[in-house]
Amino acid sequence: MLAVIGVTIYAAIDCLRSADDEIRTLPKPLWLLFIVLIPLLGGVTWILFGRQSSPGNQPPRRLRTVGPDDDPEFLRNLDVRRPKPDDGEKK
Repeated sequence: MLAVIGVTIYAAIDCLRSADDEIRTLPKPLWLLFIVLIPLLGGVTWILFGRQSSPGNQPPRRLRTVGPDDDPEFLRNLDVRRPKPDDGEKK
């Protein structure tokens, strides 16, 4: 019984906080009515099918640290920074 209440409250709050462009298949008022009138089935259906996953909802990806020997820009700059050997010694 506690799980049914928890799922219903979670789904209702999630539905209310969702932007209209994130909700699929039904308008927000119909989703809320479905969640409240059929508590467990409505909440589970909302969680599985009601809200589409948008790129903004995903956790940010961590950028992988690239070592200098794997960085093509660094390797290109080595040729520019390295002093050029003289063709012959100037006296």
